[in-house]
Amino acid sequence: MEKLQSKNLTFGEILSDWRKRRRFSQLGFGLSVDVSSRHLSFLETGRANPSREMVLKLTDRLEMPKGEINRALLAAGFAPAYVARPPGDRDLVPIESAIEKMLENHMPYPAISIDKVWNIVGANLAAMQLMGEAGFGSYSNILLALAEQTKEQSTIVNWEEAIGLSLERVRTELDAIGGNSELEHLEKKLTARFLTDGRDEEFDRSQAVIPTKFDVGGRVISVFSTFAQFGTVQDMALDELKIELMFPLDEVSEKYFKN
Repeated sequence: MEKLQSKNLTFGEILSDWRKRRRFSQLGFGLSVDVSSRHLSFLETGRANPSREMVLKLTDRLEMPKGEINRALLAAGFAPAYVARPPGDRDLVPIESAIEKMLENHMPYPAISIDKVWNIVGANLAAMQLMGEAGFGSYSNILLALAEQTKEQSTIVNWEEAIGLSLERVRTELDAIGGNSELEHLEKKLTARFLTDGRDEEFDRSQAVIPTKFDVGGRVISVFSTFAQFGTVQDMALDELKIELMFPLDEVSEKYFKN
């Protein structure tokens, strides 16, 4: 996927690629956006040129990442629609403040914010404490932390489940964003670790929730997570940001965080 992205593709090639990624036929996609399959075919082959409004209509329906929408606009001869503002930009202050409040208001339970390649952007005190005691305190990237620790070194009790689920998630994200060289590299490192140390067993999918279980000072601390994203943010960097809120699964874990 990344090799395809590195080429100077035409708008039609980008459109065709993403339509296929989203598993649309030309007919099905055309019906969903009220455009004839014949016109879509002309757009994909370059026999017709789209308006700016048409580019945005088609790329929005394909749920393309904002960076890819910019690439499609440029290929069609239009200016990009989205920008990535630097941290601290005046327009970002209320959003960054909201993220900080979400992390702090989740205390005494752990909460972190991560970017699209799983770098930790922010964390509350409970998260920093858990990561430190679980042996991840020196890492700023979650996937790298998981990949560089062997199963024996890791404090994760249900290692196969945790790594297997992380791999499922990162592969789903790669498919959704159309590839990313850094994320693909991390996925390969984690896959190599899993194939080396894991048993490649199916985990029990009948569970209500599959937590991550850490051995912290002889206690098994079990947490499960929910993820939040901003739905209306138009900044590219913030659009890729995820907030992970962790919750204790049992009484032992509850007491750990509340003490």
